[in-house]
Amino acid sequence: MKQLWKALHVVLLVTLTLIHSGCGGAAGAGSTTTSKTSSAPATVSVSVAPTSTTLAANGTVQFTATVGGTSNTAVTWSVASGGGTVSSSGLYTAPASAGTATVMATSVADPSKTATATVTITAAGGSAISVGISPTSTAMTTNGTAQFTATVSGSTNTAVTWSATGGTVSSTGLYTAPSTAGAYTVKATSAADPTKSASATATVTAPVIVSVTPNNTTITTNGTVQFTATVTGSTNTAVTWSVASGSGTVSTSGLYTAPSTAGTASVLATSVANPKSSALANITINAPATVLLSASPTSVSFGSVLVGGSASQAVTLSNTGNSAATVSSASFTGSGFGVSGLTFPFTLAAAASKSASLTFAPPSSGPASGSVSFVSNATNSPTTVALSGSGTAPVQHTAMLSWQGDSSATGYNVYRSTVTGGPYTRLNSALNAAANYADSTVASGHTYYYVVTEMDSSGLESGYSSPATAVIPTP
Repeated sequence: MKQLWKALHVVLLVTLTLIHSGCGGAAGAGSTTTSKTSSAPATVSVSVAPTSTTLAANGTVQFTATVGGTSNTAVTWSVASGGGTVSSSGLYTAPASAGTATVMATSVADPSKTATATVTITAAGGSAISVGISPTSTAMTTNGTAQFTATVSGSTNTAVTWSATGGTVSSTGLYTAPSTAGAYTVKATSAADPTKSASATATVTAPVIVSVTPNNTTITTNGTVQFTATVTGSTNTAVTWSVASGSGTVSTSGLYTAPSTAGTASVLATSVANPKSSALANITINAPATVLLSASPTSVSFGSVLVGGSASQAVTLSNTGNSAATVSSASFTGSGFGVSGLTFPFTLAAAASKSASLTFAPPSSGPASGSVSFVSNATNSPTTVALSGSGTAPVQHTAMLSWQGDSSATGYNVYRSTVTGGPYTRLNSALNAAANYADSTVASGHTYYYVVTEMDSSGLESGYSSPATAVIPTP
């Protein structure tokens, strides 16, 4: 049955051939032959990494093959020369003796395509590969970075691969700590001999943070302020205090004492657990607030003032301090003294002044003395001004008037004004029969203007006479 199937298969092939040949007649008899065109296959390429390396006798190195141009990326590994063995996965084991070996990777898809790597084998006990790492240990805070450096000896291939048990490490050895505290290992592994490596320890702690309260403050010269430091990220919360700028002193407990001159300063709290962590507090130092009220002049004499009259003198209040002054009241001693032009309480800014009028209205004749005291929040309150004056009793004066009478007049009216040209006010309540009049209602120191009219028998009044002026002396 098996032979029959073969024969049938051959016949079918022949038959198919005949059918195919018959389509165009006998070959070579002028018939046309049709050929099928297909695209050229892709070129297969093979590469090996590393292309060269150095191993100690009996050492191992992992080779990797890359195949391009085909979906079949499989290779077969072999030792082309020099001895040693290579596994199907590319792990080469050097022989026991020194020399040079060649390892080959052959494409399964296209066995004509190969790639090789050269292995330099050093004698046992000779220059074996070793790896060093620097630094071997470091301390850092969470999320911090540290640069590690690896050195490889015993091989021309000095490349290493980096790894870490926590955090990340770049291809150049830059380590970034994780966000969790702990002890982590950073490893550098030889690319030439993955069995050779070196490790370093990274001790990662939470960051120590220092804060100061208050962080900005204002005090007066020679004043004090208590600062408080808070430390997080460490069980050791102790700090050291120092004056970072300006002057003044700070105690071990954070009590700062300002200097005697105004200016600025700053204090620094530094963590004992981590001296790289500190916090600064800024201080503005001002001269102490002063409120000083002065009066000018400090004594006032009103001289002689008629009883019933008054006199005034100006006084100026000035704030000579560096803060606002509030004047709440004024109190007097002595009789007849007062002040005008002020409404209490009032405020004077630093370096400001305000004027007022002191008055004297003697209630009786004779000398008078007293004082006015301005009460304020000034350190020198009250501010006092001495007052003096004399009351003078008024002298009774009489203005004697006379005029040329008219025989036809039945009487006269006398008018007076304190302003030249009037208006005038009649002084007599009944007709004045005589051509003269005595005005005893004048006051010392005043000037009066008089006119006279006459009445006839018909009751008609004439116009004003020419005015007469009377200057009353003082007193």
